[in-house]
Amino acid sequence: MLEIEFKGKNVAEAITNGLMQLGCNKEDVEIKVVSEGSTGLFGLMGAKPAVVLISVDDSKCCNKTFSSSDYKKIRKK
Repeated sequence: MLEIEFKGKNVAEAITNGLMQLGCNKEDVEIKVVSEGSTGLFGLMGAKPAVVLISVDDSKCCNKTFSSSDYKKIRKK
């Protein structure tokens, strides 16, 4: 099982990005919210992205093309 980090403007976008890239359904993965992100000062300065970790079993996802070299943070469970 792999645990891969994805980012987005908010948690929902981070999850959507991850699921689309992996070709998985939400039911087939385990999702952990690392950071909910922030908009920063007046939405301009200091904004931080939301970060989620998606744990995926290779046999449950359609996109078999992802590998550890494709992602910055990846851990085998």
